[in-house]
Amino acid sequence: MFKYLLFLLMIATYCTPLCLAADFRDTEWGMSSEQVQSLEKTEPVYPKKDTLTFRGKVAGKRVDIIYEFKNDKLKAGIYIFTEKNSNNNVYLQDYEKTNEFLDLKYGIPDSRKTSWNNEMYKEKRGYHGLAVSLGHLALESTWNKEKTKIVHMLSGTNNTIEHSISYFDKSSLDIKTEKFDNEEMKGL
Repeated sequence: MFKYLLFLLMIATYCTPLCLAADFRDTEWGMSSEQVQSLEKTEPVYPKKDTLTFRGKVAGKRVDIIYEFKNDKLKAGIYIFTEKNSNNNVYLQDYEKTNEFLDLKYGIPDSRKTSWNNEMYKEKRGYHGLAVSLGHLALESTWNKEKTKIVHMLSGTNNTIEHSISYFDKSSLDIKTEKFDNEEMKGL
């Protein structure tokens, strides 16, 4: 047993710097679409000019893996959970379980938001999944790391629920904010 724990500790020690070096999956911000595609093990299912979409699994769930590029430089990565559930409360359970995994990997989030747009089901815990599907309830956790902003969301509308994790290159977010501040706000 002791040898097994020592072995796991050694793997964790050597793997951690490698795992932390990547910004999204095995990629780094600024990589070209060709570089990103060479790291994925399958062909993209929806190749477009500024996006590559692959299929895979995250946290044991099927996902679309989306890479977004600007001027052929990687700027964002998104996991869209694609499994369908007949019970909307399962989406809430999946969100909470995924949040636990993200907490383990990235630490306590900078923010956790529970937003009620309509409080009809707020006091009825068994209906929170329905509330999400109707757009009444949205959940969001955000982590701000050195180079990456991570947003984990569960939201819905028209009886459809979307569960996603988005990773953004913070340097391109800063550029957008600067541009907005400088150009758009003049004269206000």
